[in-house]
Parts: sequence; C-alpha cells; structure tokens
Amino acid sequence: MRKNLFVLLFFVSQVQLFLVLSVVKGFVSTNVTPGHWSYDAIDKLIGQGLIDGSMMTTKPVTRFEMARHIAEADEKYRLLGKNNEIIDGILTRLKKEFAAELATIGAVDGNPVKDYVKPVEDPYIKYLYGESTPDIENIRGVQLDEHSNLRAGFESRGQLFDVTAFYLHPEYRWSSVETNKDFKLIEAYGKLQLGKVEIEVGKDSLWWGPGQHGALLMSNNAEPFKMVKISNPTPVELPWIFKGLGPFKAVWFLTLLEKDRPVPEPKLTGLRVNFKPHPAIELGLSRAIIFGGDGRPDVALGDYLNILFSTKGNREGKFDTDELAGFDASVLLPIDWLMPAKSVKLYGDFIGEDEAGGMPSNFGKLIGAKFYDILRTGKTDFVVEYANNHIPGKPDVFYAHHIYQAGYTYMGRIIGHYMGTDSENLFFRLTHYLSSDVILGLQYDRQKSNLSSSPKPTLDQIQCDLTLFGPGDWEIQAGYRYENADGSPTAGPGHIRFYDNKILFMQLIHNF
Repeated sequence: MRKNLFVLLFFVSQVQLFLVLSVVKGFVSTNVTPGHWSYDAIDKLIGQGLIDGSMMTTKPVTRFEMARHIAEADEKYRLLGKNNEIIDGILTRLKKEFAAELATIGAVDGNPVKDYVKPVEDPYIKYLYGESTPDIENIRGVQLDEHSNLRAGFESRGQLFDVTAFYLHPEYRWSSVETNKDFKLIEAYGKLQLGKVEIEVGKDSLWWGPGQHGALLMSNNAEPFKMVKISNPTPVELPWIFKGLGPFKAVWFLTLLEKDRPVPEPKLTGLRVNFKPHPAIELGLSRAIIFGGDGRPDVALGDYLNILFSTKGNREGKFDTDELAGFDASVLLPIDWLMPAKSVKLYGDFIGEDEAGGMPSNFGKLIGAKFYDILRTGKTDFVVEYANNHIPGKPDVFYAHHIYQAGYTYMGRIIGHYMGTDSENLFFRLTHYLSSDVILGLQYDRQKSNLSSSPKPTLDQIQCDLTLFGPGDWEIQAGYRYENADGSPTAGPGHIRFYDNKILFMQLIHNF
C-alpha cells in the first residue's frame, strides 16, 4: 500500500511539471486566511447543494478559488429560482467581498483585478479577557496572558504584472502583563504564478483535511510556517487513465522549525494531493516528515527525494525521520427524504504515526458529521466531531519521536490536532442564523488526555458567540467561554493545561 502511495505522489510531481509548462494562463491571487468568515459561508452553500466543484479540504484557498465557488453557487441558485433570505444574504455578502475576482473570471460585470496595491485592508481590533491564562486552539499559535489581551492589525496585499502577488498581516499585541507588548508579522508572503502552478515564499498557515474544528496532520493551531510552497491552487483534470479521478489538486512545502528544541532547526516537509471523483465525494492523501537538524547527519540535495519518496524512511542514519501519513474522505448526502434536514456531510481523517518501512501504523482518527439546514429554513446547521489518537499499549506515540523529542510541534504548539498526545476529543457546534446578518453559535468541547494511564484529566468547554455583519461593512463578534477541568496537570508538548476559567472575547473588523 505504501509503495502505491509513493507511486501516486511521484506521479503528482510529474503532473505539477506538466502544469508549469502548460500554455493555459492561471490567475495569481493572495490566499484567504483560514478562519475568515467566507469559509463558513461557502460551506453553507455547499450544504445547500449549490457547489458541485468545491475542493475545500486543502486550505488556504486563493481569492480566485473563492470566486470560482461563488460563481457556481450564484448561477445554480438563480437557475433553481428559489428565494431564501439567508442564502440571498450570504451570496450578496460574498459577491461584494470578491467582486474584483468575480469580474476577472467573467462571472459578473465590474472592474477586473489588475495591478494594484492595497496598503490597508480589513483593519481590526480584538479583545479577550480570561480569569486565568487562556489556551485557545486554532488561532495560529497566539500566546495569551491572564486578564486583558488586546490585538489590533490589518492586511496589506497587491498584485503586479499578472503573475506576482504579495500579502502582509502585521499585528500589535498588548496584554495586562507588563512585558507583553510588541508588533508581529502574523503572515507575510510573496507568490509567483507559472502556468497553473504557483510558488509561494514566506510565512503562512496550512490546514489539511475535512475536519471542522481540528485536523490530525496539519492545522492552524501552531504559528504559521516560514516556508516554500508549490501548489496548483485551481483544480485541474488529469490526462489519460487518471481522468476518472476527477478534479485534482496538489501542494508541497518545506520549512525550517525553530532553534529552541532538543534537535535544533530540523526541517519539516509535507505533500498532499486531493481529488474529486464524484461531485459529492472528495478524497485526500497526505504525508509530513521531520528530518535533519543540528547534530543529525547532513542531508544533501539528492537525499530530499529519497526522504520524501523512498521506503527507507524512519530506519537509520539520515533516514531516521519522524513521519506521519494517511488519508481522508468526505461525502455529501441529501437526506431531505429521511429527516427534516437538507443534507449531511460525513467525513473521516486517518493519520498513521511512525512509519517503519511499510504502510503507516499507529493510526489516529477523526470522524464527523455535519447536518445542513435542519428544519429546512436555511438557518440552522449542526456538526459533531470526534478525534482519538490513543494507541493501546503504546503510550505517548502520536506526535512524539525518540530522536525529535519536541515532537510534532512548532513554537511549542502541536502542528496537528490541538488535543495533543494520547488524547480524545468530542466537539459539537450548532450554528443558527437569526437573520441573514446575525449568526448565533453554541458549542461544546470535551477533551480527555493521558488515556494510557491514570489520572485521565478532562477539560470541558462551553461557548456561546454572536456574529453581526452590520452596515458599513462592519463585522462584530462577541462570545463567552466557560472551561472546567477535572484532573491534574500533565507535562509534555501538546498536553493541555488544566484550570477553571471564564473567557470573554470580542472583535471588530471593517471588511473593505
């Protein structure tokens, strides 16, 4: 099985070369950062059956990819001739946000994207108060202090000569702890478009997999990587016998991890392919490898392909690497004939740790179901998601390694699922549109750690949040989270801290 996986991954590299040489021009654009409101909006349209060509399990997607999804949804919605206040509002907001990209691909009339620089876009201010030090998941590794935390920032982006683009996201950070005041570049990167392939260099986040609240291999729980990334951001149809795989996307990256760890500055590389053999089905294969570093055998340029594609991995010498690999799948099913809901998306993410010359072993799993449009009013969606990386008889295997003792982390944060090592996590979220511009969210999260021994600390989180898209392109969000811990603290990277805490958060963004 593993050899077949490597054959497919090698084939991907050849496809990317073919795409570089393609005479068909691609569109260069900046990425939409994971966590942006448009991801949830697109997902809701997918649940309504308005987007057959969606491929959203590899994030971030570009602004032109967002425009492609919006154009398909808008056309299909108009052809259906239906009228729903919520869907109307979502489409209107999306078409305003991505108006230039929609005009460029010919979906609407207007001014297409041309050479431009937007020095200030989407300025925001965020405030969070925690009785104890908050440890919030999936916020790009942001470290918070007890009591008051203030963040203020903006985005800056541009495009030049139709083939290059840049993006900057600076942020000012302040907290009630006297020493925590500074400016930081959250993301900063440049892009070069070659045919249908883009090359990105800089600092950016990744999210691989269909999970709604976590991803086993790659998430935005840790700080964004400083990396080189090569991908085809727009799906392509493969030639010959591979045509049956449907639309196809691939991404590869290489980054250098931090110096302050037991093996300083190891490299992390990853490769992901995903394809869509049917409008309702999306499949993905992913692999990530930590290798090299100070004190380890030198890795020559020719060794990179051996590390990425060879079956010698994780054995000895320079090939004694920390590897994770696996697959994911999602399927969207109409269920209006069975229950009062429009559709359900069933998905799974399965990642194996510690490959050893054979197929991936010691699998962790993430499974979930998202029910769209409960009661058929267009207002209510519900998701349940369960993750578990406990390996019976092998404590602390997942996200850990005998040489790379800092584990699968970056800047002290787990790169994959925020629950950490030897843990399980259960997540529920209900989202209800009070109107097309007011969204209520209710969620519950239970995390249990140290499953191979005792005690097994448990952390329960209950959250309520409200989002308002107001006049003048203002987005306002406020929420409250209560955390209750039952257990004693445990040590080691990825293990959550345990405390009782009350957290209040709010943010104000001007989307223009």
